Amino acid sequence: MRHSLRFRALLLVFVSNSVVFGALGVVLAREQAAASRHTEEGWTEDLVATIESTLAPEGLKVASILRWNSWRLIADAILVDQHLTISALTGAIRASGIDLNPVGVVGRPAGFEREQALRAIQAAIRSGGSVPALGGRAVPIRVKQGVWGGLWYRAKPSQAVGYRAVLRRVLPWFGLSTVLLTGATFLALRRLVLDPVSQLAEGARRMHAGEFGVRLAVPGRRDELAELVRSFNEMSATVQSFNARLSEEVRIATEKARAAEAAAMRERRLAAMGELAAGIAHEINNPLGGLQNAVEDLRRPELAKERRAQYLDLLARGLARIGETVNRLRRFTPREAPFEPVDLAAVAQDAIELVQHRARRLGVALVVRLEPRVPAVNGVRNDIGQAVLNLLVNALDALEQESTRAASGPRLELTLYATEAGVSLAVRDNGPGVEPALLGKIGDLFFTTKEVGRGTGLGLALVHATMQHHGGQLRIESEPHHFFRAELFFPARRPSAPAAAGGGETGP
Repeated sequence: MRHSLRFRALLLVFVSNSVVFGALGVVLAREQAAASRHTEEGWTEDLVATIESTLAPEGLKVASILRWNSWRLIADAILVDQHLTISALTGAIRASGIDLNPVGVVGRPAGFEREQALRAIQAAIRSGGSVPALGGRAVPIRVKQGVWGGLWYRAKPSQAVGYRAVLRRVLPWFGLSTVLLTGATFLALRRLVLDPVSQLAEGARRMHAGEFGVRLAVPGRRDELAELVRSFNEMSATVQSFNARLSEEVRIATEKARAAEAAAMRERRLAAMGELAAGIAHEINNPLGGLQNAVEDLRRPELAKERRAQYLDLLARGLARIGETVNRLRRFTPREAPFEPVDLAAVAQDAIELVQHRARRLGVALVVRLEPRVPAVNGVRNDIGQAVLNLLVNALDALEQESTRAASGPRLELTLYATEAGVSLAVRDNGPGVEPALLGKIGDLFFTTKEVGRGTGLGLALVHATMQHHGGQLRIESEPHHFFRAELFFPARRPSAPAAAGGGETGP
């Protein structure tokens, strides 16, 4: 069980005061009892001396004994001479000589055992010392010739003060004083120690909770705890200032990182635009040369009618091809769009068309396997197209940076297939691959395995972000010097789930 500091302090003060006052009470009680015994022994000696002084050859002066002033202190007494006899038949003891009751027998309780008192007197006469009996004492009385007799007496309760009686008398007062002193000590301790400590504990708890502006009331005195509270306030002010500076530095660093990320993304987009521009230029230049030749022939007036119709048809097909190239480029242009069913086969064809010129230039064999009747996925077409294009461009970069060890030459495969779990679009190349230690990092922002100046570390990071936005996964596997495979996995669409609306929502 956990107790508060106040309770433990109160308990400590109470126990300490109880121990101190208890020990003091025991000492005082013993001293009082010893003083009482000393007093009793004093007037006992006075009584014996008085009795001995009354003894004369002609006998005991009873009147002088009865006039002794200290009899008022005695509750009961028996005075006998040494002539004590014991019955041979019954074993009873009796006084056969002088036998006095100086204070009378009126106050003697019923059932008083007189024989026990006489036996105590006999024992005192024989031993020459005091013998306790019946709550009193038996003492011998001597004369010059020897022992004259003996006296048994019992002092009144007010005079027979023992150790326990003294203790019972002083214990309530010591208890009361202990309680009062404990309360006064605790109040002083609470004001001087406990309250400041509790205040410090509360302030520390609030600082731990993030409230760095907490300040404590400084006690109006000059001691260690007041100095500790002042030091706490100074520490709190320092922490608050440091936290403010740290927050500002974090804000500035975050802004710089975002600016650098935006610049890197622009650089990546520019690089992608360069790749697209090269492909687009090739796709447009190819029919454009034939179109220019056809226009030159159409200017000749002697051109036959059949030949003229043939050239016009060539112009129409060439312009249609250029228009399709431009439309394909527009489908890859980033724009805000709602989620809608997307045909991954059409997306894959568009991406292949944009990189096939570079693939032919690098001597890379393009293999496309599109499973028929693959269900559409829910998403943004141009975002998915950018992701597929990034995978193709990354594969071509890897094949261009390091030649393949495969005997069949560089190879790039795009596979689209469906399972019960969902739809997968995989891009695989037989390039250098990635080491296992780096495989878990290649999706991180700004991480790249390309040469300096060629990679930004944004390609796969953007693909990963796109798949998260679409509720899918980017699955990567690789074997160094053999292959690298990236798979876009789209979970199967739930028929009962409504289509997502708005570009900011995640598709199922």
